[in-house]
Amino acid sequence: MASSLPDKGMTEEDILSQVQALSGQDMRWEEGRFFGYLYYPGESYYKVIKNAYARFSATNALNPAAFPSLRMMENDIVSISAQLLGGNASTAGTLTSGGTESIFLAVMAARSFAKKKGIERPNIIVASSAHPAFNKAAEILGVNIITLPVTDTFRMDVDLLQKTIDADTTMVVASAPSYPQGIIDPVVQVAAIASSSDILCHVDACVGGFILPFLKMNGVDLPAFDLSVPGVTSISADLHKYGYAAKGASVLLFADKEIRKGHYYVRTDWSGGIYGSTSLSGTRGGGPIAAAWTALHHIGTDGYRMMAREVYQEVAHIKQRILAEIPELYIPGQPVATLFSLASDKVDIYEVADHLTGLGWMINRQQKPASLHVLLNYIHVGKGDRFVEDLKSAVARTKTLSLQKLRNKAEKALVKGIHSVVSAVTFQKLASKLGSGQESKRTAAMYGMMNELPADSALEEVVKDMLSGMYQKEE
Repeated sequence: MASSLPDKGMTEEDILSQVQALSGQDMRWEEGRFFGYLYYPGESYYKVIKNAYARFSATNALNPAAFPSLRMMENDIVSISAQLLGGNASTAGTLTSGGTESIFLAVMAARSFAKKKGIERPNIIVASSAHPAFNKAAEILGVNIITLPVTDTFRMDVDLLQKTIDADTTMVVASAPSYPQGIIDPVVQVAAIASSSDILCHVDACVGGFILPFLKMNGVDLPAFDLSVPGVTSISADLHKYGYAAKGASVLLFADKEIRKGHYYVRTDWSGGIYGSTSLSGTRGGGPIAAAWTALHHIGTDGYRMMAREVYQEVAHIKQRILAEIPELYIPGQPVATLFSLASDKVDIYEVADHLTGLGWMINRQQKPASLHVLLNYIHVGKGDRFVEDLKSAVARTKTLSLQKLRNKAEKALVKGIHSVVSAVTFQKLASKLGSGQESKRTAAMYGMMNELPADSALEEVVKDMLSGMYQKEE
């Protein structure tokens, strides 16, 4: 592949050939042998959504006066989302590029809320299961973040929350559901505590925001979680997840316009003119906005209810088979929607994941506790039995004594003691070696090692080095 700009532009035929070659190693997402990353509503819906994206791909929502169509679509998206998520006439919202930006703006609004109250160094309180985007936002914005351990059912501990809130607290966060285990936090209690303390309560429904309402319409018994709950002041929900829109679309809703103003940025003395922005990014491509609007209107309530019903049934079927047929595994907590995790106290769950990878599945590894992340959407409907059979095979292979298992155990045992006696640089080099080489696709040792380490600066550097290695030109 070229390492410099070509003197003459490549032909369309050559470009398509290169693109096809480049994508040869990509996940074959059409097979549905992955969990997360991509949400697919079927070719009929997808084709229309894709065409809408292409139609508006050159437009820019930076100036709402230049493209009133985008402003109309954005307002319509916010209105529909508010209706689905318990909003009322006072609800206000912002369309963002994704869950991380929605969370960032929610924290920014909380910082503004604290500033009005005269709090110089505000804090927000989250459970350990909350998405790291809250930590990322807090670090960038100079907001303290207090992380509470979850209960043995992986929910936010409301008693501990009540004891932790102090005069500098500006917002508490609940998840609906949490990403690691798929647990819906006790939003009613969390919001009541926030309200009684005169602070904000944000609900992170980035994963669940566009499936939980349709599961409720289908009669699934779910706890209250949205803006209809007294004390909930904001909620985030990703349209590019269960809304099945193109990537780059999330919505952030507020109980009222005044709170929303807290994440606006305005500069009035710039020589280029008065500058005002409603989001973190300035330029905003019109493609994701048009695709999100199209998805909502093309799929409609009936389509979303149908997909939610079939995904929920597939998840229930998979969980029932796993619990009945694979005694080595268990499902942490009591997840009630379409996301759950798998753990084991009998086999190395990371080795199970490695075997699944060998069978063609892409599945995320988690820690504390060691587990695998299973999140289904419409593309997985009808594929549950194949997954369970491959999962059974992976567990059986893991139980077979092998040299690889002994090596993994040795490496994990070694790392328990080595971190305290070697320098950070030496330790990072060791970690790099464990995560590379001919068996780089087998990650059980690396994930087992990471799970044994304290979350300190040395471990952070290991991860940063790994990321740095991914984003550099291959020689």
